[in-house]
Amino acid sequence: MNTLFDNDCRYMSDSELIYEISNNRQIVSDVERSNGEIDIDRLFASLTPGRKKVAVAAVEMYKRQQSQQVERRQILSSKDVYELMQPLIGDLRNEEFWVVAINNASRIIKKVQVSVGGIDQTSADVRLIMQVLINTGASQFAAVHNHPSGNSRPSNDDKRLTEQLKKAAGIFNIRVMDHVIITNDGYYSFCDEGMI
Repeated sequence: MNTLFDNDCRYMSDSELIYEISNNRQIVSDVERSNGEIDIDRLFASLTPGRKKVAVAAVEMYKRQQSQQVERRQILSSKDVYELMQPLIGDLRNEEFWVVAINNASRIIKKVQVSVGGIDQTSADVRLIMQVLINTGASQFAAVHNHPSGNSRPSNDDKRLTEQLKKAAGIFNIRVMDHVIITNDGYYSFCDEGMI
């Protein structure tokens, strides 16, 4: 079996990668017997505490690196917001609400996590969001949250919050660029749907 140090990991088979992660030939055999289907939860459960820490750290570094690549660009569309935030919140099991503060040149000033919720909802405090935007000097912003269910359609609460954000931001002459709902494999944009 090749090792990670012998080859670029892009050219390793799934079995070879699983072995590098788990150092467990039984897990590799199980995956091969199941026609290559990988049970990530089982793979993770089979890891030693040390390997779990390394795996989690590697995934987190990858997510941050993916997000930072987008962070250097201008944020001009819902797709830009999605590409920025999907690596951070797209695959979470609980809802999180973030605000991306943006300047006049459409560059990111700061990304701020506003709230963490349960499996199917999180609450965002409009006053706290306005405080973040005022403190960062943002001229515009994107509100972003995830739907762990995989359904990107907005709930009535999502629609109500978007209206509240538009009203509050208008008082401070801050533009609501978008409110984007992110899932693991897609997104919903209030702006693209004509709701902002």
